Order: sequence, then structure tokens, then C-alpha cells
Amino acid sequence: MVVEEITLIQDLEKIKAAWESLLKSSKQNNLFLTYEWISIWLKHFWNNKPISFAIISNGPEPVGLAPFLVDEQEKCYRFPVNDYSHRPDFIIKSDYKEAITTVLNTIKVARHKYSFYLHEVSVDSPFINSIESISESAKLVPVIKESSNAPFLTINGDYESFFKSKSKHFQREQLRKLNKIKKEGNVRLERISSPSQIEKAIVDILKIERNSWKEKQGTSFTADPKLALFYSDIARYTAQKGWYRSYILYLNSNPIAHLFGIAYQNKYYALKTSYDLNYRNLSPGVVLFQLVLQDVFEAKISEFDFLGVESRWKNELASGLRKHVDVYLYSRSPLSVSKKLYENSLKPFIRNKAPFVISLKNYMKHAKHKRNK
Repeated sequence: MVVEEITLIQDLEKIKAAWESLLKSSKQNNLFLTYEWISIWLKHFWNNKPISFAIISNGPEPVGLAPFLVDEQEKCYRFPVNDYSHRPDFIIKSDYKEAITTVLNTIKVARHKYSFYLHEVSVDSPFINSIESISESAKLVPVIKESSNAPFLTINGDYESFFKSKSKHFQREQLRKLNKIKKEGNVRLERISSPSQIEKAIVDILKIERNSWKEKQGTSFTADPKLALFYSDIARYTAQKGWYRSYILYLNSNPIAHLFGIAYQNKYYALKTSYDLNYRNLSPGVVLFQLVLQDVFEAKISEFDFLGVESRWKNELASGLRKHVDVYLYSRSPLSVSKKLYENSLKPFIRNKAPFVISLKNYMKHAKHKRNK
């Protein structure tokens, strides 16, 4: 196998056709691995920084792509991932283990002092299932740490059946909040998907973000100009592709809540949501998701991915959790072997035995207290 390295962001367009072909054949075909998503992400979060996107070929045919960033400060290779981009992975069409081993070995020769820090990889990834054999072949030591759990909803049947499957308390609260907001005037959910809707939608979304609780925390679109530009570019580009599918909830023509999302490969990715704090007593976020899920069920989308991390409201709506791990690949040394032993064996053992240790400690403390009475 041969590895061709792309080191300049502007040169990625040259491999766009091969990239898209590989992704269509890969088991890990998700939004965050597309050329469109990664190229926009690089523009806003990794501009003028080194990359190492490696195309792996077996003869004349490309069989894989390793989308690496080169972190010169930390002396490591990373996937393109942060708080706004998720679930990175290798894009492999065939010869999975050999392709990844080849690219890891190639990088080791070129930069032998560098490690690999691969964050937020889904545990369903073939990479995780093959990591021990790949690491052995590449003479690397894998250290795996638990990362986030992202709720998702597998969509089967219709919304009415889904709603009735929930607890009576859940149903009552959802209907109560919907009826409460309707008493305040005209409630309307608008779906934004066509390019002609984008510019007005961006204005309304930014207005909601500016008045949200996220503004004070510094996580809103408007708190960081870079985020506003990033999501605006994502909206315009994906609308041209027919992927963009966001929602804005209006009350008497005032935008009060939004869900910024994309439908890709019949899966919905809920990228960002917020509501106007001036309307918090009307539960606009709850009403928004109730109406959005109705629309998604009607569209026959197969999965609703809440992304991010677990929360009570997400778990109430979700049907499962998608687990992720952070993977660290080090050159073999006594220190790296010790790290693997601690993270992969000792730490889980301590965690599993913690309830017993705590109970034993409390028992001994109580026994000592009785003796001293």
C-alpha cells in the first residue's frame, strides 16, 4: 500500500472526488466526515495550521483516508474535532486493518516523536473493534479513555405512537406546555431548508442566540464571532446540497427558539439549539422539540441524533446512547505501557470495586463508633 500526504488545506479539493467515493463505501459515513463539513471546519478552526490528510491506495485505487491535523505544540496527530464537530474517524473502503496500520507506520517514520490523540470516536467504529491488532502491527500502545455519551432516537412508526409510549406524566406536561404557549397568541414552526430562506433565518437565529442563556456563558453564536461565521457558512453550503434542515419557533411573528440541524443520509443531526430567555416561562425549548419531532417523524427520517452530552431532557426523548472514547496511541515505552495498564485495567477495576470499598469503609467506621460508645 502507498500513502499520499496532503499537507495544505487548499489542496484538499484535489482529492474531493476520491474522498466522496471512499465515504460512500465506508461503514462510518456520517455528516462530520464529509468533505463539505471538514473543509468548512478547517477554514474556521484550523486555518493556516498544518494538516496531514493521508490517502491510502492499494495499486491505482484509493482504499482509505486518514484526516489528521498536526498539533505541533502537543507533538501529536489529531482528528478534526472540537465542541462543534463530533464523531471523527478513519474513512476506509476496504483492507481496513492494513490501511490504518500502513498510514500509522508511515507517520511514525516521518515524525517518530509524535503520538496520536484521537478524541470522541464512536465505540461502534471498526477502528475501536480492531484497535488491539492495529496497535500491535504498528508497534504502538493504545490507551483508551471514556468520553461523552450522545443520546439518539431511532425513529419507527408515527409520532402519535412514540408520544403514547411515554409516561402519563410526560404526556401531560408536554400538552400543558403546548396549550400554555398557544394562549399567548399565534404559535408557528418554520422549517428552513432552501437557499432562499437562509439569510432571514440567520438573522432570526442570531437574535435568539443573543437573548439566550448561552450568551452569558459565552457559548452562543453571537458571543463568539467565529461561531456565527462558521454556522452561517454551514447553513449556506449545506442548503445548496439539500441537507440543511433547521427550525425556528415563532410566537406572534417573534422568533423565540431555534434548532440548527442537518439531515444527512436520512439521519438528523441536531447541531445547536437555544431559546429567548424573555419567553422562558412559556417553555419554548420543550414546545420546539415537540413540534420538530412531529415533523421529523412525518419525514420518515430514520434517526434523530441529539449530539453533545447527556442531559435529562434529551434522555426523556431518546431511545439510546451512543458511547464514545478518546484513543491515545503512543510509541512503546515503560511509561506508555504503564498508562495503558492504569487506564484500561486498573482504573475500571477501581471504579467497579468502589461501591464495595465505600460500603466496607462505612461499615468499619460504624463498627468503630459502636465500640467507642
